[in-house]
Amino acid sequence: MWLGVDGGGTKTEALLVDRTRVLGFQKTGPSNHQGVGMDAAVAAIQDAVNGVLVHGGYRLHQVEGVVLGLAGADFPEDVDELSQRLTLVFGQVPFRVVNDAVIALHAGTDKGWGIAAIAGTGGNVFGLSPDGRGRQVGGLGYEYGDYGSGIDIARDVLHYAFRSAERRGPKTALENAVLGMLGFPSYSALSHAMYRKQIAPEVFLVLAPVCFSAACDQDPVAINILQRQGRAIAESVVGCARLLDMETELIDVVLAGSLWLGQAPHMKDALVQTLARDLPKAQVALTDLKPVAGAALLAMREKEGTRPLRETLRRDVRFTGVE
Repeated sequence: MWLGVDGGGTKTEALLVDRTRVLGFQKTGPSNHQGVGMDAAVAAIQDAVNGVLVHGGYRLHQVEGVVLGLAGADFPEDVDELSQRLTLVFGQVPFRVVNDAVIALHAGTDKGWGIAAIAGTGGNVFGLSPDGRGRQVGGLGYEYGDYGSGIDIARDVLHYAFRSAERRGPKTALENAVLGMLGFPSYSALSHAMYRKQIAPEVFLVLAPVCFSAACDQDPVAINILQRQGRAIAESVVGCARLLDMETELIDVVLAGSLWLGQAPHMKDALVQTLARDLPKAQVALTDLKPVAGAALLAMREKEGTRPLRETLRRDVRFTGVE
């Protein structure tokens, strides 16, 4: 049997499988070491692993291999430190730490290679070539060339809402929607609270759905925000393909992350249109399995065919969807 782990900024999931069956599933707290610290991250992973084994009545030594897709595993030194600390959890059981974008890719395609474009709270693009070369593009923030995440949408919504309120830019429905969502009577009050850092940064993430809602109502500013996001993510996908010499390949481009489920189509449409122009052989599709399923499939891929297990996972609502 094999074990897959998906560790992120809000939760950690562990999935235990054999060739055709789900043997156990466990969810615990966040395990992005960049957010919660290394000790808390390792503790969350250990709790998830112990929980899934105990629930199924199994022992760790029975597991043949483990893949952990972890947010925050961005550089080799991150992977090295996480691997060193996790040796205390897994002992002699073979395990591998990869970035969470890697397991998203394997959740979305059974080819074993392609490009994953993740757009959730954060954004990330990861590609794997047919000859096994991997390349991450982005995932570190705006200053590193990234654009295309819930954080970016929230920043743009605030930006254009303020410009609308202060008559510095086009009027937009976002102006009233922001005040309503954040519970402020005026932009003077909101400005003061922001300046005094009286609003936790994560609170602003509620503005991403506001943008999709306004775009559905044909607000031009909201539509423009989403289209810019989609084009920027597509540019990262194209760059990744170029870096891996895959421009002429029939590439599966896997879309993962909650933003792809937004009620307005403009972000996805802009990505598809940009890829049709710059990467015409790309085959774009939403992943039908969650990242933790990709981790389990990757864990068993080296020794077993994954198609029967993939079909099992597709029938289990716990593991289907874009997330």
